[in-house]
Amino acid sequence: MNTKAIITASLFVSLAASGALAQHADLLLIKDLEGNLLTGQYDFDSAQVVGTGTRVYEGEFDAFGVSDEPGINALSGSNIPTGYAALDGNAAVSFGANAFEINGTVSNLWYWDGTGPVDFSVSANTLTISKAPSSIFSATLDGSGSDVDGFTIETTSSDGFLHKHIDFALSDIDAGSAGFYLWSMDFSVGGSTSEGVYFVHGFGIHNEEAHEAAIDWVSANLVPAPAGVLALLGLPMLAAHRRR
Repeated sequence: MNTKAIITASLFVSLAASGALAQHADLLLIKDLEGNLLTGQYDFDSAQVVGTGTRVYEGEFDAFGVSDEPGINALSGSNIPTGYAALDGNAAVSFGANAFEINGTVSNLWYWDGTGPVDFSVSANTLTISKAPSSIFSATLDGSGSDVDGFTIETTSSDGFLHKHIDFALSDIDAGSAGFYLWSMDFSVGGSTSEGVYFVHGFGIHNEEAHEAAIDWVSANLVPAPAGVLALLGLPMLAAHRRR
């Protein structure tokens, strides 16, 4: 078994166990040596890559229903870990928002009030993703079953570096809007598109146990487990958490 396979497998096991790796770190875009675009996490406090296989991210909306977390990051070529590659230099990094199915219903924005078992339903609120000027760069998720075109988040520097925060804003919020909101995005750069990632953000609710439960539910029900990794580690019990 080669070293890279061991590292990848270890990252997967940690992710499967916790629902999301180092959930307060920013989103990292990085390529493998085959040119595939991967999503991970980068911790600016420790200046370390936390993981390169993250598919679920968490955050909190403020009292106005706005959040700019996680930030979107890419490392310069000189800071890339062994076995990976930087993004192309001077390349546009864009995103798309994806509708996905839960219990036979397809929606691009989901909501759970945080009480009882995790039970996401189609959101009655909308979510607008934007950057300045928002009149030009915005995408609104309305709870429908349609994918939504995004926009260019930023262009990488000549050495592939990127650090950018975009805004996520809920509409028509009131006391009844408190709970957790779920949506999905993928990222594209240089002709490569990542797998879809999921965001679980809380609004008006401060319940870490419920937030972790929502993250764990998304990880177990919406993120497919790589069959090759399960076979590699001999962990068939994890297959029970895969969506059927």
